[in-house]
Amino acid sequence: MRKASVVLAFLALVLALAQALSLDLRPYRVQVVEGKEVYEENPLSVKPGDVLEWRLVAENRSQGTLRQVVLVIPIPKETFYLEGSAKPLVLGSVTVRPEFSFDGGKTFGFPPLKKRVRVVENGKEVEKEVEVKPEEYTHARWVVPEVPKGTKVQVSLRTAVK
Repeated sequence: MRKASVVLAFLALVLALAQALSLDLRPYRVQVVEGKEVYEENPLSVKPGDVLEWRLVAENRSQGTLRQVVLVIPIPKETFYLEGSAKPLVLGSVTVRPEFSFDGGKTFGFPPLKKRVRVVENGKEVEKEVEVKPEEYTHARWVVPEVPKGTKVQVSLRTAVK
């Protein structure tokens, strides 16, 4: 019985947060026309080489300040992250740098990310630490310390279609 009440309390908290924080993630195809960037919202089709800008807008609709708000943009498998396109979020005197994941969002860190791989050297299998290429990133996130009531924040990144 106690387990059920803990689950219900957790679900109530998730529902309250969902109502408190509005999230809107949209893709925009980025094209250069006559030397200027032009954005097409929610393109119906894309082709290899197309650049997409993913914009996540979060709005605090609660009655107070939200703390430790985690904003995540997943990088679709059919695309790869364009290095340097996820910019830090500046809120007053606070700068929130994006962190990245290469393991489906299980772990995050600041670049350069490292992973351990098994390779064969001189006929012997050894484990080595290698740098993860930005093209291997699966998610980006920004952990925002505070979002005051009524405030909107936007983060974005760019990907290219494989």
